Amino acid sequence: MDTILDQKQSASRIFSILADLYKFPESDIWEDFSCHQLLDELRRYASEWYESNSLVEITDIPTSLKQMQQIYAESLGGPALPVESIYKEWTADRTCKLPFARSKGYLLGDSAFHIRFILEEFEIEIPENYRNMPDHLAILLELLAFFLLHAKAEMIKQFLADHFGWLDEFALRLEELGGTQFYLQVTRFLQQMLKKLTSIYGN
Repeated sequence: MDTILDQKQSASRIFSILADLYKFPESDIWEDFSCHQLLDELRRYASEWYESNSLVEITDIPTSLKQMQQIYAESLGGPALPVESIYKEWTADRTCKLPFARSKGYLLGDSAFHIRFILEEFEIEIPENYRNMPDHLAILLELLAFFLLHAKAEMIKQFLADHFGWLDEFALRLEELGGTQFYLQVTRFLQQMLKKLTSIYGN
């Protein structure tokens, strides 16, 4: 890549595409996905970071919108919900007396309120279907894509450190579900991209 700006723009596009893949599949996304436009673009940008033969392969690809929606419903739509709060203790506040305060598996934990605060600070509206889960992976990735273009390096570094440590547990849950490997492969690809980005920003 020619400049730091080029690098940031490529990275931002990678995470924007990945954000779309974690949303419920609608016809507009499927249109780009079905002709391989999204995955080809993803690989093109990612090959600027890694040799093509070392990239995680996304091969278990849905063949119809209906199938993709079904795969989503059977994984990201419930059994492996990609929401940060679920994979962390609900709160780190040791003064909180709620019986589930130290438990995992609940929405609207500390991370959700942190993301909600960030969105409000940047005057970014939370989509209605994410009101109760602002720390959904699609939102986190859209924010990361935004920060890569508009935030200082220290903020990007901190965001990476704070909000993606749960992905190993999430990937394990996808693996345990069995069946199609599509979202597991997408997640392994995401982890590979985050590893590279983290090395760039010095975490």
